[in-house]
Amino acid sequence: MRYTATNSVALAQGTANQFVVTTGSRELGAWASASDLEIKWDKAEHWVGDSDRYFKYAGVAKYEPIKFTRAADPVGTKSVQDWLNQVQSTGGMPEDGALQVVGDTGAVVLEWTIREMFPINWKISGFDASGAKVYIETLTVVHSGLLSAANRAQPS
Repeated sequence: MRYTATNSVALAQGTANQFVVTTGSRELGAWASASDLEIKWDKAEHWVGDSDRYFKYAGVAKYEPIKFTRAADPVGTKSVQDWLNQVQSTGGMPEDGALQVVGDTGAVVLEWTIREMFPINWKISGFDASGAKVYIETLTVVHSGLLSAANRAQPS
């Protein structure tokens, strides 16, 4: 898929990449940065009887919360606010989402499924009418895993 000015997410001028985020059927817009895409595994060990031989292997996977940051914009910020209002009013349910890295040509370069994502923090920089600042919006979500497009189950 390519993103252009005619798509719902217009690419910002002068950026090398943008990060388009969706949750369920809701598009949360393009973000300037996505940080803390990290997976850590507990180290598990298995000792063989009373010998000094043991095996090491990956244990339980732990996923860091992901932070998305961008300049606030009318469409994307409203979509995030609608999602947060839905979560607040209904208690919300974790839903699968996606993170797409969109290059300067509008082509999707990389894509991940974000399993069972759920918002845990949203903030916007303070308002100050005395200066011409860009308001920075940050959204933090927790999740149960990242799957690359190559590793997702394909419909049969």
